[in-house]
Parts: sequence; C-alpha cells; structure tokens
Amino acid sequence: MASNKNHTSGVTQPATPGPQRQQATPPGPPVQPQQPPVNTMNPANANQAPNDQNTPLQPGGVTALTQMTDDELAKLVQDSKHAIMPNFLSDADDVTQAFVYQAGLSGLPQVLDGPAFQPFLASNNIPQSEVLARSVNDITYQAGGHAMRLTGKQLGDMLMYSKFNYIGGKHGGQALGAGAYFARNGGRNTGYGNYTMVAAINPALAKPISRSQLGVKAAAFAKTHPKFAAAVGGYNTNFYNNNMSIWALAMGYNVVTGDGHGDSRTNIIDRSVLVYRK
Repeated sequence: MASNKNHTSGVTQPATPGPQRQQATPPGPPVQPQQPPVNTMNPANANQAPNDQNTPLQPGGVTALTQMTDDELAKLVQDSKHAIMPNFLSDADDVTQAFVYQAGLSGLPQVLDGPAFQPFLASNNIPQSEVLARSVNDITYQAGGHAMRLTGKQLGDMLMYSKFNYIGGKHGGQALGAGAYFARNGGRNTGYGNYTMVAAINPALAKPISRSQLGVKAAAFAKTHPKFAAAVGGYNTNFYNNNMSIWALAMGYNVVTGDGHGDSRTNIIDRSVLVYRK
C-alpha cells in the first residue's frame, strides 16, 4: 500500500537584513494518508522485471490492513480488480493474488543456512513435528500468450527470494483459501513433487486461524464492514478462486490451518512469517 507520490511542504524563508523581516510561509494542510496506487501502468508481459513502481511493498504488512476503515478496505479490493500483474503472477485468475499484490504484502521470508535452522527451532520452542514442507514439480503453463516453464527449484527460489509474493494453489484445491500450502509433517517430502522446501513458522510474526474459526469471524466482520463485504462479494469457499484468504488478511490473520489433529495442511498467505532452511 505504498504510494509512489512525494509530498512537499512550505519552507520557512530565512530573515532578510534590514528593518523589515520576510514573513514565514504558513504551514500547509497536513498530508493525508494515501491510498495504494493502482498498478495499471505496466504492461503484463513475460519480461516485466520487478521494480519499486510495479511492486508495491507495504511496511507493516497485515497489521496495516487491520488499521484500515471499511471504506479503505473496500477501495483496496476494488483497486486490486484493476491491477496489472506480471505474467507469472497472473497465470490463473485469482482474486487473492491480485489483492496480495495490490496490498503490497510481498515481504520476504527469512532464509537460514542448514546449521542455523535447528538452533532457530530450539530457541523458539518449535518441535520437529511442527516443521513444514512443500513439495513441487516443474511446471509449464501459458500466461499472456507466452509459454512459461519453471523448475521446482525456481518455484522454491521464487517463494524464498523473489520480490513478488507468489500465491500458490490458484488452480484449485483452495480448502483453506488461496496461498502457499505446506504440510506440517516434520519437513519430509509430501508426495506432491520432487523438490521439497522446508520451513518453520516464526511465532513472533504469525497470526494463525483455523478454517472453522475463519468462517465464524468472517460472518461477524461482514456486519461491521459491509462495504468491504460487498466489494469482495461475501465469504466464498469455492474450490476455485475463493476469497477466504482476503477475509483472513483483512482481519489480521496471515496463516490458515486445517481443523483437527489429522489435518496437517497449513496455508501461508503472507510469506514473511516463514523461516526457510536453505
């Protein structure tokens, strides 16, 4: 939600010698908070490189969303519907990817070398059983008329190092909303691909909520934020292109977990809560 506009204010002129003194310029009106820019200035093509203009980054991330009014949240949703994203983010129509991009939730995760990962777990009282894994295969897809191919390692590097926050699961299976799905399995291959990323959730940054509790809280949030609810289209749990994660983010939650002890699925919406093992 960072604006690219610069603001200037009046400058007090120094006093001039002589019997008369130049009057100081009166201060201008206070600078009003700016809505995030609508990212329609960049063509969606395969060669679009990230820069400060086409990749907004909102300091404070999800916390900033919780401080927005109903009107501001509604406008952010509407603006996200017109955002033009680079092809590898828009390979599938997904309202959450557009919202995350427009809201500037592209904060980077922490990446630790292997020897430093275990001490991080120990210092944060994270048992090995709570370590996450995401396994992926190479993919080829069409986006904006271009054939795109990404290896499993490239997908992993994108999640860890790219300036963009890529939202996975856009082709269906959004039981916990749109996001990057991990299994809470101790860091083992999940069986879904030949390249596995291992990570842990930083307890200092994560604000998790279960799938069932998300639905309950969304119903209450809709009553206090009717304009946001109308803009986003109500709480939608469809298999494809649902908006559960947008509701979660608006309420301050950045991780969605499955219900019950047998459900190890963990949906990471805001990748800045992750600590990867390199």
